Amino acid sequence: MCMIYSMSVALVLTLLAAAQAQELPVFRAETSLATVRFHVIKQNKYVDTLTAQDIVLLEDGQPRKVTFFEGGRGSRQRATPIEVTLLFDISGSVTEEGLLDFLAYKSALMLGLPNVKLAVYGFDGNLKRFCHPTMDEAVLTEAFRRIQNYKAGAKPRPEVIKLQLPPKRKSNNGGTWIYESALAAAKEAAKSGSDATKLILMFSDGFPTTDAKPKDVTGEISEMGISVYPVLLGGKKIKDRIRHIMESGRNKQGELSDGAKNQLAHIELQQHDIMDYASLGELTGGRSFDPIMMNAQAMRALLGGIAQVVLFEYIAGFQPATMSDPPTKHKLTVKLQAKETGKVSGGTRTILH
Repeated sequence: MCMIYSMSVALVLTLLAAAQAQELPVFRAETSLATVRFHVIKQNKYVDTLTAQDIVLLEDGQPRKVTFFEGGRGSRQRATPIEVTLLFDISGSVTEEGLLDFLAYKSALMLGLPNVKLAVYGFDGNLKRFCHPTMDEAVLTEAFRRIQNYKAGAKPRPEVIKLQLPPKRKSNNGGTWIYESALAAAKEAAKSGSDATKLILMFSDGFPTTDAKPKDVTGEISEMGISVYPVLLGGKKIKDRIRHIMESGRNKQGELSDGAKNQLAHIELQQHDIMDYASLGELTGGRSFDPIMMNAQAMRALLGGIAQVVLFEYIAGFQPATMSDPPTKHKLTVKLQAKETGKVSGGTRTILH
């Protein structure tokens, strides 16, 4: 079962206190590098003191010499740029949650991460691009305005990217294609061809209108070296509904009525959908978040926490000796020299050379 992280101001302050910057050795190659990203976790905390000597980098199961290594200690000395795709479910139940305050993203992500670009996308039954990765605040402010007012017909209209169902999957009525949108956004991010750390910060209530499942898309997303960070919206409403049913749905004998049981059964199905959505994080090397509430303060705390997760990331790479024509697929894997160091999160990627 995947873990959904409930973010609070206290947790973010704990993360910030742990993030003391430290310059770590960086090993570079003069030609293109094959790189893989990962975190190391021990007892539910990030391990932030790794060096290149603490890992084994494998290509198709064979060890490779690490020629590039950076990260740890919430390092702000990283040379690798960062591209964050902000992916918003644009159904009314989501856009009304107060997510679209650009200043919160500027404060937590643009000022909290070194060398970062943001891209803005929305999705329903199709993917919609509101802006490409950029540091331009004017462009981003306009993108947030357009996505906030998308339902009202704000212009210019976004570029529409058609979505495709995974094989043997079907669409129900309506248009919230969660997993198809995550894959399409990852493909768009991968097109830039840059060596940036690429991640998708996805906001949704977790209720898809297709029968696709996370594993239909997470393998391909992981192969591109992209992590998804799903944020659950409306989780508190579901918990409040359960509490209300349990308190008011009982008969004189104190037993739940048939109607209350049916309501709980429906909510149980919704909870399965939520856990599926949350698993996008674990299955791609990211994290999932379930905010206790959603207001300006909680939003800034959430984004600040996500920024800290990114800063605790490690990147390891090596210089391929040969290049095939055409390039062939190879699997990169990171393992730890000592098991007691912790557990690797992420750390696998398919590359071409």
